[in-house]
Amino acid sequence: MSPEGAGWVAVARLADLGERGRTLVQVRELEIALFRVDERVYAIQSRCPHRSGPLIRGFVDPGPGIRCPMHGWRYDLATGECDRPARATVYPVRVEGEEISVLL
Repeated sequence: MSPEGAGWVAVARLADLGERGRTLVQVRELEIALFRVDERVYAIQSRCPHRSGPLIRGFVDPGPGIRCPMHGWRYDLATGECDRPARATVYPVRVEGEEISVLL
């Protein structure tokens, strides 16, 4: 990790997610929700940009997307794009063996 705090950070293992699972990880002050959809892992800031709803508790669709459990706003898990005037922060994910890392 670089002195500025950016870089790849190991956050979880594949076993933490299960086949189509999810888990919430804390990296410094960030809450990052990890989702496994069709053998791919996605990382998104867990708080909805709209009203800070917990995206980790949202409904995952095959897009793949996540719907906030509070107001139903949908975010693309790959890009963070939303059909509303908001955009969620997503993080690149690297899986090496069983280890999941995110790029901050």
